Amino acid sequence: MAVVNYLFPVLLFFGIITMVSKYRFFQNSLFSTRSLQLAFFLRMLSSLAVYYLYSEYYTIRTEADTFKYFDDSYYMSKALWDHPLDFFQMLFGIDCNTAYFHDNYFNDMSNWVRSYDNGLLNDNRLVIRFNAFIRIFSFGNYHVHTLVFNFIAFIGSVSMGNVFYAVSKSKLKSYLAVFIIPSVVFWSSGIFKESLLLFALGVFLFHFYQASKGEWSKKRGFILLGTLGILIVMKLYVFVAFLPACISYFASKNQQKPYRIYLVVYGVFLLLGMSLAAVAPQYSFIHLIVDKQRDFINLSQFFEVNSSFAMDYLEPTLWSLMKSSPEAILNVFTKPWLGEVNSLLFIPPLFENLLLFTLLLLCFLWRKKITSNQARFVFFCLSFTILVYLIIGLTTPITGALVRYKIPAAPFLWFGLLMILNTHKFPKGLRKNKIYLWLHSYL
Repeated sequence: MAVVNYLFPVLLFFGIITMVSKYRFFQNSLFSTRSLQLAFFLRMLSSLAVYYLYSEYYTIRTEADTFKYFDDSYYMSKALWDHPLDFFQMLFGIDCNTAYFHDNYFNDMSNWVRSYDNGLLNDNRLVIRFNAFIRIFSFGNYHVHTLVFNFIAFIGSVSMGNVFYAVSKSKLKSYLAVFIIPSVVFWSSGIFKESLLLFALGVFLFHFYQASKGEWSKKRGFILLGTLGILIVMKLYVFVAFLPACISYFASKNQQKPYRIYLVVYGVFLLLGMSLAAVAPQYSFIHLIVDKQRDFINLSQFFEVNSSFAMDYLEPTLWSLMKSSPEAILNVFTKPWLGEVNSLLFIPPLFENLLLFTLLLLCFLWRKKITSNQARFVFFCLSFTILVYLIIGLTTPITGALVRYKIPAAPFLWFGLLMILNTHKFPKGLRKNKIYLWLHSYL
């Protein structure tokens, strides 16, 4: 039986590798088949590292993200054989918020109901439902689930990489931004929410970029609506940050100074947000941020989280948010600090931050002139990143959570900076290096 448990995921892995070389979606990609297969292989190595870490070092399964949604899905999936109608009602969320379903299924789950409720959509349930669906053909094999999650995240990365290349005409910069950032690969290679989020973000970006060039179709419209729905359910703050960035990018077409459009659009969104808060206080973004922060602080204190740090409570005023914004963004950019490394999981993001600061310095020393269209996209990437960082920096007093929550913005930040970097100013020895030249041809 143990052999079968490993044989199934191995066969599925090679099936996906073969699909990458045959399927039209990947064939139409601007990256070589070999480089895409390598990227997926790196993902699978990362997923094995996730499995090992959470099996050997973080052994409380109900608190381990890569296991808890998988384990909870068992209680939903078992209904497929005994009470199939119950299964499909829970899978699609049809009239299942009753005492019967809670007594027979949901009360056995650890994460169907969140430890705190801020009135926003419960993203835990989407991940549990997706795992329950996979169990129809996985037979409860954890590694099959990780392969499926990896594959859909990989589709998102490939879609994002195609857009990055279309803008930059650099395979190396695009590949580095979507396939090589350690934190992005790690936190989207297990059974994590980030896998679904990366899929939705990448696919939406690709079809939005095509639509912005005038390539519109009904199919593309349905894909945009579907992926937008996933973004809203999974991480509302990502949707909130992504929407004005997309509108600004679209509105700044053919503009020689696109930053003016970005300033106007973000100013309009701020005014709309303040007006909505005045008319309907229950939808005030200020109160949502303040409430989210209080929930997070209380949660970190209740569970005595090791990576929590001191954070002053926000006041429900715009001035309070503005006053706290510089520190909030600084925390997200720089944490974890060296003195905060009390876990194996903090070592990679520490070095990643050092690499990011090095890239910032190189961009200052070796920056290049970019086209107006490229400038539009750089503003798109950086404005999205800054707003994501601002939201999570204002609300999150836990270093471990900061590291994960900024994952959706990481490819955009790295790519935005790489766009500015002039690789022709690299030392001649590096530009003529055989490995450097081979890497360009390999991708």
